Amino acid sequence: MGLTAFDIIVLLLVGGAAVLGFMRGFVTEVLSLIAWIFIVFAIKLFHTPLTAMLVGPVGTAAGAAVLAFVIIAGATYFAGRMVANGIGSRTRSSILGPIDRALGFGFGALKGLILASLGFSLMLLVIDTLHGGPNARPDWIRSSRTYPLLDATSASIADFVDRRRRGEPVFGAIEGAAGADNAAQ
Repeated sequence: MGLTAFDIIVLLLVGGAAVLGFMRGFVTEVLSLIAWIFIVFAIKLFHTPLTAMLVGPVGTAAGAAVLAFVIIAGATYFAGRMVANGIGSRTRSSILGPIDRALGFGFGALKGLILASLGFSLMLLVIDTLHGGPNARPDWIRSSRTYPLLDATSASIADFVDRRRRGEPVFGAIEGAAGADNAAQ
């Protein structure tokens, strides 16, 4: 059994992300991820006050909210990328450069797998909705070599999100142990 077009797309996505991770290095990749986290915090902290300040000049609350979002996200992302690129370039040119690039390759591949899994989940949502569920999935999906990996990864991501949403422990909790502890009480 050969590779399907779907397999090739997934491998290109994961491989491309791995190569980009190698070129950027681990330090740059991680600091870029931290910049995205800072964007979320900056929006939570500054969006409402900046929106209130911009309502007068913009004229509408919706326009002010969009402009405030763009200003905060853009400025935070730009500052984070500048820091990430500055520190990352120094790391890549130091004696730790080969280690930084090797770790960046692995981190990039992991990001590519997560991106492919999220895309796979979205694709299955559409296909299952239109065709009537998992049993009616097309052969090009079910016969692909990457299907088991993407299915397991997307199920794990969905489980992670579901546990976080319910406030349950995500890491380190054994499913059977929680039930045994509750039964003993």
